[in-house]
Amino acid sequence: MTRPLICLVALFLGACATTPSPVIHPPKPPSQEQIQAWQQHRQLVNNITNWTLTGRIVVNTEDDGWNGELHWQQRVDGYGIQFSAPFGQGAFQLDSGDAGVEMRFSDGKTFQALDAESLLLEQLGWNFPLSGFQYWVTGLPQPESPSVLSYRLDGRLASLRQGKWRVTFPEYATIGGVMMPRKVFLENHELNVRLVIDRWVLDRDTEKGA
Repeated sequence: MTRPLICLVALFLGACATTPSPVIHPPKPPSQEQIQAWQQHRQLVNNITNWTLTGRIVVNTEDDGWNGELHWQQRVDGYGIQFSAPFGQGAFQLDSGDAGVEMRFSDGKTFQALDAESLLLEQLGWNFPLSGFQYWVTGLPQPESPSVLSYRLDGRLASLRQGKWRVTFPEYATIGGVMMPRKVFLENHELNVRLVIDRWVLDRDTEKGA
């Protein structure tokens, strides 16, 4: 066999060779210590019925982006949420009550709906899961909704998946003895949201500065 023919055969055999598929190892299950720490932490945060956060938020869609400050006051009977953008562009407020949710813009326009998701979609074009975000900002999954949880070594959540959303918790801060998220990132194929929390107030008497 001539040398050129040998080379041709070698190239052919190399092209036909099957590259072995990489071995994908399943994620390591949490330890008993992590599970116990998570259960204790979850119960502790669930007991906090009133809280306030102030932070900076960035929302990006496929076509647009928005950034500003977020002030959220959560109560047992509802919430008040203020979004303020630079120079007042796009500023609005959401308030929930027995009759539903009211949305007020800086220009005085007011809109109502039974839920905040409908208002955000109608007025801003955001398909934003505020009912889930209410729990995610505290580092918990939304109750009674299927979820996939990933834990940090200390038992707090590193990430979770609920519905079409992936939520990650890159950083926590100790607020009066309770570990609360300082950064909350969520994304799906439509929206990418980054929240950095500068200040927490828990039960109206425990607070953390930036």
